[in-house]
Order: sequence, then C-alpha cells, then structure tokens
Amino acid sequence: MNLLTSVGYAVLGACPYLAEILPDPQAVEDSRGEFVEIRMPQTPWHDTLSVYFEGNLIWQGLAGSASKRVLLLRDTTLCPASERLFCDLLTGKNFPNSRESEFSLQSGDCRDFAKIPKPKAGKSLVRIDSADSAWTYAEPSPGLPNAGLEDDVQDCLLQIDTLFWTESGWKGSWTIEGCDSAWVKVLFRSTASLTENAWQGELVRGRRMAFETRIASEALQIQAELPPDDLPGNDSLDTLVALKGAFPIRITEVHPCPEEGVPEWFEIYNASVRSISLAPFSLCDGKTAFPNGFLQKRKSAIFTKDTAALRSFVGNGDVPIFPLHFGYLKNAADTLLLCYGNVPVDSVAWGKEARIQTHCPEGFSTRTGRAENSPGFQTPGSLAADTALPFSVEWNARVFSQKNRFRPLMLRVKSESEVLVELISGKGDLLWNSKFEADPSGNSWKRIPLLEKGFPGPNFLRISQKNREKRITVILRP
Repeated sequence: MNLLTSVGYAVLGACPYLAEILPDPQAVEDSRGEFVEIRMPQTPWHDTLSVYFEGNLIWQGLAGSASKRVLLLRDTTLCPASERLFCDLLTGKNFPNSRESEFSLQSGDCRDFAKIPKPKAGKSLVRIDSADSAWTYAEPSPGLPNAGLEDDVQDCLLQIDTLFWTESGWKGSWTIEGCDSAWVKVLFRSTASLTENAWQGELVRGRRMAFETRIASEALQIQAELPPDDLPGNDSLDTLVALKGAFPIRITEVHPCPEEGVPEWFEIYNASVRSISLAPFSLCDGKTAFPNGFLQKRKSAIFTKDTAALRSFVGNGDVPIFPLHFGYLKNAADTLLLCYGNVPVDSVAWGKEARIQTHCPEGFSTRTGRAENSPGFQTPGSLAADTALPFSVEWNARVFSQKNRFRPLMLRVKSESEVLVELISGKGDLLWNSKFEADPSGNSWKRIPLLEKGFPGPNFLRISQKNREKRITVILRP
C-alpha cells in the first residue's frame, strides 16, 4: 500500500508534479526549513504554477525555462545554488506535524493532488518518478535529485583510474561516470614552483583516456571543472598526489600538555607554493574531519577544541585557528596521524619508546623534537632536523605584568660564540634586538625590555646563531 493516497493527471515528462515535501525539519526550525519541491517536465514549461495547501494558495508563479525543479522554501537563504533550480519563498501557515495534510498543484491542463500521512521527524516524503508512483520516506534533499530513488539523474564525476610519476612528468588515465559525456577542463599544477599545464577535452562514459603532464615535481595538484549537472556542489575536483614522503602538508608542532587555561593544540604547515583545501584532511580515525577552508602557501594553521581560549593566548589575529574536536592528547605518550582522504600523509609519536619526549607545559617541534611554543610561525630552527643547539638558554619567568616594573624579563645564554637575541611581537614584528657576547660560563643575566617594548599578550624571544635558533613565548599582562 502506498504511504499516501494520490490522484493525479501528471505523467513523467508531460506535466509538473509534487515531488518532495518536508513538513517537520530537524536541522533547522519549521519556520525556516519546511519546503515543497516540484519536478518540472523534460520540455520547457511556460504555464503559471499554482500550489495549494489544504485549499489555500501558498505560491503562484512561473519557473525559468531551464529549470528542472521548483523549490518553495520558508527561508530562501537556504536555497542551493543550481542553474537548473528555481527557488522561491514558501508562504502560508506552517505544516502540521501530528496529522495528515493535503497539497495540490495546478498548471494549464495539469492537476496533481496528494494527501500525506502524519510526518516523521526530519524525514521528507518523496515521489520516486511520477505523480502516480509510490511515495516513500527519505532524507531531505531540497532542490536536488535523490540519486538513490530517481533513475534519470545526471551526476558527472571524473574518476582518475591510474596515476604514476616519471622523470618527464606525471602520467595516468581517467574516465567519466554518472553521465554519458562531459567536456572537462583540467589544470595540473606543481606544488614546488609556479609551473602548470592546462588540458581540456571530451570524456565519454566507458572510454578510458590517457593523459600526461610535463610536471615532474614530487607533488602535484590537479584541479578539474565539469559542466553543471543535476547535483551541484561536486562539479569540480581539487586533489593532491605526491610521492612517499613528499606530501606538502605536514604536522609541525604539538602541545599535548599546555599551561593551565590554554587548550591542547597542534599546528600544520603548507610547504607548497599553492593554496590547499583543508576539507579532505582528517586525523585518520574516520570521524575527525577537518573544517572547510584553505591553507595558504608557506603558511601555518592551528587546530584546537577551544578557539576562543587559544586566540586569547596567541593574541595574533592573523594566525589561522580552526575548531577541531580531537579528544584528548596523552601527555606521556601518544600518536597523532594526518590523512588526506583515506591516505596517511604524516604522523608524529612521542613517549619513552619514541624519538620525542614531552617537557610539559612546553609543546614540541615534530621535526627537531625540541621544546617549542611558536603558534603560527615556522623558522629555520623549527624546520631543521638537527636537534643539537650550540648554546643553552635560561630565563626567569614566562608571565610578566606591566604593573610590576620591578620584575623584568631576564635572560642568560651559555655559548662559545656570539648570539643574536630578538624580541618579537605576537604579530611577528621585530621590537628589539641585541647581540650577546660569548659567555662560556652562562652566568651573566641580562635584562630584556619586554615591559617597555612588548605588547599585551604573547611575545616571542628568538635566540639564534647562524641558522640555529630557539624561540621562547613570554606573556605580557596589562
């Protein structure tokens, strides 16, 4: 038995008909999420459409000649973007959630009538292929085809079948799926330089086509555009491929046990010359997917459970900080994995059996294993693999107050050679610098003008000797 009684004169391809109704949305309130969707004939339709709810007119108008669907939605800001969709405001009283209700559609000589049963929370009632077909409960898909229920959905997808690296450039093959054919535009981009190759051509379903690039970089960005189809939002491809160990995004700093009041966080760095989407990344656990956004070239991004608290600690509004609920990192020993799609691309382990040991409340550089606290910054020292510094550093405290002028920041450096000491703001601006003479004993304390030249919030001390350096975070309170 059908889920509702339906009497209609609409036939698939001949008349418009009511295709999907959502009386009880759960993602948003009813006053925003209720919708009625009408499926249009295959040929252009020029007659006025009138939609009724229990005998009352709730919409009347004309759909564009190219429209394959009409979506009437309480809140039109939720309308999906599609060239094949006409979206307009749904008026009238809210639909009942606890009883049956009736809808009807009139347009020219076409009539459609539907009596729907008591709604299920969060479920749409969907007609599969015509006004005479059975209705079923389904997940809402406002303005979009339901590929699991409709037979004639065109959803073109570019499938890369093979891909391999050669000294002359990357080569591979691809096919098109979900449609009969498509004209595809592709851009191959090196991640190590600004070199790029363009390709365009027609791909036909069932025919594999070979391609090759003249880009031999160890990592390659592939960006493709397909023509609009019935399912917008997946008409493009932006992906990365790389040889083992050459992926341009990597974990650079981890803080499993920060000081009190600061949430756990970790940092990744984009070593490429391209902006890279964060959406395909995860922590390889099948549930901790990264938020939408992009990581710009040669830039870092920080991920934490509490962005407001970490922003207050970092102070620098230019550092990208993203929310990510990754549970709790273990202080003594743990592992952090980074995946691109389903492929692991980087990892870091710490603990007794690992190369890296934690020194709470300091974080650590994943490349050097040294203690580090430089959120959003990459330096030659933090990216170097050699962990041995030719000097050692001590300081008297990490937190200072502008109200207490009798407790300045003091520093001493034990070194056989001269070192450069710099005071840097949270935004990365140089505030002060001085060369400390060689001090093999390390007994000479020197005053750093943090109280006079520092800014409220985090500031950094950078102690360097040639290309070797150490960076220390100090906090200046008002």
